[in-house]
Amino acid sequence: MKKWIKEGIAWGIIMFIMMIIVFPWIEGEEITLKRVLVGVLIWGAGGLFYGLLMSKLKADS
Repeated sequence: MKKWIKEGIAWGIIMFIMMIIVFPWIEGEEITLKRVLVGVLIWGAGGLFYGLLMSKLKADS
């Protein structure tokens, strides 16, 4: 697996946990299945985009 994919997945997982589970739990909000599923899609795509963008920026340096 390419390094940028691993980096993007790791970033996406960390952001998913923080934004979908930890912060709503601290604020006393309900964590629903819909929120989790939408979060997986958003942070999965966002993580891969982040990894690809970082690999392109590192290559240009």
